[in-house]
Amino acid sequence: MTTRNTVPREIYFELRQVGTYLRCTAIDGKTGVEVTVAGPVSRNPEQLKRVAVQKLEYVLNKG
Repeated sequence: MTTRNTVPREIYFELRQVGTYLRCTAIDGKTGVEVTVAGPVSRNPEQLKRVAVQKLEYVLNKG
């Protein structure tokens, strides 16, 4: 997957349903940093993945 800064980055995703929510965890393949976002089960999983990637980019650029 390519992030906004166009540097290829390997990102692993885990989707898990918890009650009425869908949790999406995104893990950076190089650093092992992970973030989690959640949304309703009715939401498209691809939308949650995009939000998780944005959050992961934020966390990686912050530190």
